[in-house]
Amino acid sequence: MANTSLTPELAKLAGELAAAFANSQKVVAAKARIGLFYQNPEATDLFRKVSEYGETLRNKHMEGMPPSEEELNKFDQLRSAVVENELCKGFLESRQLLDDMLSVVNQYLCLAIEKGAAPSDEEVADSMSQQMSSCSCGGGCHGDCGDCENESCSKHECKCGHGDDHECCGGHGDGHECCGGHGDGHECKCGKH
Repeated sequence: MANTSLTPELAKLAGELAAAFANSQKVVAAKARIGLFYQNPEATDLFRKVSEYGETLRNKHMEGMPPSEEELNKFDQLRSAVVENELCKGFLESRQLLDDMLSVVNQYLCLAIEKGAAPSDEEVADSMSQQMSSCSCGGGCHGDCGDCENESCSKHECKCGHGDDHECCGGHGDGHECCGGHGDGHECKCGKH
């Protein structure tokens, strides 16, 4: 057994859960789609380009220089190319699925520890919907955006003018990496948190 704080019984159960996930058809299919993405240089290069350009725009925005209309149009074109690419789309959807699955399991565990008993499916669903409706910007605002120092929190308007469906400046479009805001299941790329 690995050197952890788990008892042998909990380690055994954790191993069984891990095996169940590893053998789950959803996980196997998601990993296959992710693998196809990484095996295709065109798709990975396209994804790299949009990520790097988005990072450039975020850095510029953080330095107080709003992106120009031309820069926003270029970003939109790159982003559209990623969304339209089946391998990129499969990669993003699969990563989101795996993140969502882990979030649900984590929610079950957190509620079990908090309650001292296994939560019901309804309790987990309620807890997750409450989390999604709260401000999750990672800045410690705990649902109160008035205390949030991160202006790109998901409850704040995107400063680039795109709104919430774009990944630059903190928007949380479905299946896209979080590049400034901190929505559940998204990877923070801003380097501030």
